[in-house]
Amino acid sequence: MNDQIVQRDEKRKRIKRTRRRQILTRLGTGAAVIAGIIVFLLLFQLRDIRVRGNDFLTDSEVSRYIREQGGDGNSLVLLLSTKLGDYPEPPTVESMEFHMVNPWTIRVDVKEKSPAGYARRDEEYVYFDNEGMVLGVTDSQRDGLSLVEGLDVSKAEKGKKLTVQDSSVFEYIVRIQEILGRSGVSPDRIVCDGENLTLYFGNICAELGSGDPQEKAAQLPAILEKLEGQSGTLHLEHYGELTETIRFEKSETTEE
Repeated sequence: MNDQIVQRDEKRKRIKRTRRRQILTRLGTGAAVIAGIIVFLLLFQLRDIRVRGNDFLTDSEVSRYIREQGGDGNSLVLLLSTKLGDYPEPPTVESMEFHMVNPWTIRVDVKEKSPAGYARRDEEYVYFDNEGMVLGVTDSQRDGLSLVEGLDVSKAEKGKKLTVQDSSVFEYIVRIQEILGRSGVSPDRIVCDGENLTLYFGNICAELGSGDPQEKAAQLPAILEKLEGQSGTLHLEHYGELTETIRFEKSETTEE
């Protein structure tokens, strides 16, 4: 009888010791998890966003945009969200790549959309892409782009599209410059008058009219070479549609 009582006491003691170890193990695991969370939150707290490749957007604009998208907390969470999810980009940006410099610093490589041309607004230059999206408004003129006149840029705002009668005009401007660029030719300025496009090359005015200008623009490099030193107007409004003839109307100041 005494042996049975002793055995029961020993069993109870073993059960208590086992429960005590389980409780201590759980407390230790919980403490480790909490400590890990604290380290995770503190170590990967986003403190610095470094921006590269931006042109029209400023560093602060890119950083502010990222923080507004929820990227102001944890650098690792931000990095994973950009790698695994469909991270939204500003309307003027083609792509953004995120890289971790250290646990508290993220580097963002920005690739902005390419400008198709620019327009003047007082002393400012309004740059837009092939969809009419305003990429930036600056006080400096950039080389390699044509001045486009006839667009209403009085209310132009970065990230907003310009209002035009025919939205395809922006695509046409890009196409014209690509075609002419192959021959090393670039218009000094492009004038939009509703659906009609007019190009200026020094003293030569090329009236393209409306519609797709691709075939018309392709004729210009060879013609301009022959008209070097002259001034006047090339009429290509109906070329390729109603006629294969291009008429050149000399100006009165042309020297023979």
